[in-house]
Amino acid sequence: MVAYLRLLPILGLLVIETARVNAVSLENDRPRTAGNWDYIPGAYIIEYEDGHENEASLFSDLHTRGIPATKRMGLSYSLFKGASIQLDAIDLDPHHASTKIASLTSVKNVWPVRYFQHLANGKRTFGDSYIGNLNSLSKHSMKAAAENDIVGYAPHVITQVDKLHAEGFAGGCFGKGCIISYGMDLIGDGFNGTNTPVPGPYPQDCLGHGTHVAGIIAAQENPLGFVGAAYGANLGMYKALNCAGVSSNDVLIAAFNEAYEDGSDIISLSVGIISGWKEDPLSVAVSRIIDAGVPCVIANGNNGPFVFSSATPADGKGVMAVASIENTMTPLLGTEGFTSLDGSSDNLTSFVWVPGTPAFPNITLPLWLVAPNATADGTWTACSPLNDNALADLSDNIVLVELSGCSDPDIANNLLKNNAKYIMFYNSDDNLSNLYSVSTTPDTLGAGMVPLQQVLEWRDLLGNGTQVYATMVEPQSANITAAYFPNDSNGGYVDDFSSWGPTWEADLNPRSSTPGGSILSTYPLSMGGYYVDSGTSMAAPLMASIYALIMEARSIKDPKALMSLVSSTAKQTKYYDSYNGVFYEGLAPVAQQGAGLAQAYDAVHATTSPSVSSISFNDTDHFVNSTVFTVSNGAEQAVTYSIGHVPSLSRETYKTGQLTLGRSTTPNDAAVSLAFSESKVTVPAGGSVRITVEVTPPQGLNASNLPVYGGYITLGGSNGESLVLLGSQPSTSSSIDYPALGVEADAGIPLLRADIIPLGSTPAKTSNVLGVDVAGSLHGYPVRWLNTNINQVAFNGVTQEGTILPEGNYAVLLRALKIFGDEENPDDYFTKQTRSFNIKYTSTAA
Repeated sequence: MVAYLRLLPILGLLVIETARVNAVSLENDRPRTAGNWDYIPGAYIIEYEDGHENEASLFSDLHTRGIPATKRMGLSYSLFKGASIQLDAIDLDPHHASTKIASLTSVKNVWPVRYFQHLANGKRTFGDSYIGNLNSLSKHSMKAAAENDIVGYAPHVITQVDKLHAEGFAGGCFGKGCIISYGMDLIGDGFNGTNTPVPGPYPQDCLGHGTHVAGIIAAQENPLGFVGAAYGANLGMYKALNCAGVSSNDVLIAAFNEAYEDGSDIISLSVGIISGWKEDPLSVAVSRIIDAGVPCVIANGNNGPFVFSSATPADGKGVMAVASIENTMTPLLGTEGFTSLDGSSDNLTSFVWVPGTPAFPNITLPLWLVAPNATADGTWTACSPLNDNALADLSDNIVLVELSGCSDPDIANNLLKNNAKYIMFYNSDDNLSNLYSVSTTPDTLGAGMVPLQQVLEWRDLLGNGTQVYATMVEPQSANITAAYFPNDSNGGYVDDFSSWGPTWEADLNPRSSTPGGSILSTYPLSMGGYYVDSGTSMAAPLMASIYALIMEARSIKDPKALMSLVSSTAKQTKYYDSYNGVFYEGLAPVAQQGAGLAQAYDAVHATTSPSVSSISFNDTDHFVNSTVFTVSNGAEQAVTYSIGHVPSLSRETYKTGQLTLGRSTTPNDAAVSLAFSESKVTVPAGGSVRITVEVTPPQGLNASNLPVYGGYITLGGSNGESLVLLGSQPSTSSSIDYPALGVEADAGIPLLRADIIPLGSTPAKTSNVLGVDVAGSLHGYPVRWLNTNINQVAFNGVTQEGTILPEGNYAVLLRALKIFGDEENPDDYFTKQTRSFNIKYTSTAA
């Protein structure tokens, strides 16, 4: 049998040479961000110039230049030497002093400090976290867990982690001890994102997010029947988010460097803000760590399904940016109940229910089903009183009734006519997110809710005349437990919230995918102990675990080698347009799934290794029409490869007639044409071969809507291997009564200038900038590395350079540098001039 080595997810952009000009407007069809962000007024990250790493000299120089400041955080590490500072005095423009700071001889780089809000708001699937009897291991739960092990814990099964566990790989202990053995609190209890962090020794999780992602890596045996993917790993934890999910980029830079300095083998982060630029300071800091030999695995963001929605620092150079796949088995976390066929305490079967109002007390009663023959309208619900076929007295039964067509109190009141005191509601469909804590009547003694999937089993038994008894335990005394239900709708497809690439410079993003949708993991005991959450936050730690297993099994740590192994063995998924509910036969775009779903076992045992993990063709104007990759054969025999190409669907960035990013745009099967230097090649044992590939862009795409296309180079191998290799919108407003300029970027911009031009006989002094006489720049400009967001700034007549403009007539010239453009070349800018405005000053009597 011929196996296929799918090499190099390939990716490119098709563009036309026109500017997309958009008025300032807000539409609902815009990317949702993983959090909100803003600049901290007067706060900057400073990197020292080589040979000038002297903190005291920096602050002395700042004071001498008339911009005295205090330290926010020291950032003096082996790979990043600098500090974040807070200016003592802040004027209208939070970026006003950046030019002066950058002019200091001791300063190499300066960036504004950004703070982020709601970073860890996961895309929680359903239900609550339940506080039950956490110290008691239910023998029934453990029995259910053992039964589930026959099927396997789904995230581990579809990524082949279970196969590596079976071979004895657990992630290893890379340091002394096990579980969490090092780390620190980088912010302190009083941190709000804008004030000075106060580090401490103990990274106590008050948010739950860190404990959840840690459990995905290293959870130990527990009554719910799952373990971490790298349960033998040694963890370091660095607290960088406060209890509300707030952090700042200087804190995150510190966290990465602390983890690196402490000797971490892998660094994983489940935080991100929409960006798309590898030049972002956080991305720069992370990329240096990767270049130093430590792989970084980072959640790609929850900004999908928009193209160009990747987050920083996942879009950094060399980062393993992870997309999220929906779990194939959906977990339901809740209170444990039991059923039996004879009402005894023997041979009990565990089930999960969600307590209602009031919750069930400790009882054992038979189930009675509301069936169509007992209802006036022939349904499974009770929106009307039951007919004469129903039992007249249901007080000694637990009534099963479908919740649809009317409210839960209405159903309870109708059942009360038959003296029903105990009611178990269930979904009308298999959507577990519809489970909730039902409400009933003052005369109801117990209520709850279970999923349809569970009731269907009971329906069959009751329909065959079998009597089923339910034993209920009041929630405060009950165990918590979990059940797993097959996800036959979108299980195994990329989640709709998962951020799409590529970066604004057409670099491949995301790199690969793992399950992140509907993941059961650990949680702080004070918050219930366990929790079901969704997000690329959940996908990243699973990928980090796969890295750990590969490192243990293959004794390698090189970030490039690890990424190539994971990419070259990944399994591609088909495309599901969740927004329109359409399933396509074609492969999901490379910009959505990267290489595809990671396959850990295949990565560990692969003998073929590619020299690169992906190929990017850039955009039309900077098209890479020819490239070379190398395939090495580590097997003990020669392998013959047939070389081919499997395209993925392309997707447009914009809708026709719409100037903002489209949540759902037209997919297309138009593909590039690839020509290879060899159509078939034999690689000797231990040898390698160079393959040249020439590319012709696809035809039939609407270039004005910026389609993103891609696919996979395939090597059909004779050795039987199956491998894969990839061929916040800030809300800003001014409280000051000045005119304001608003600019909405509908695509990434590497550099945006806002120069003020005097008109007519206005007596302003000017300087020539890129061929135009300008009187200065608007406050905060020029701005680098913009994503798709609103930039609004008030103007009071004072330029960014500190000049008070004389009265007169002016306009603002906006100049947006083209991606890959030369910022010194005026022809490499898109330009737009505003309407004219007048400046006239008024004086106030003393």
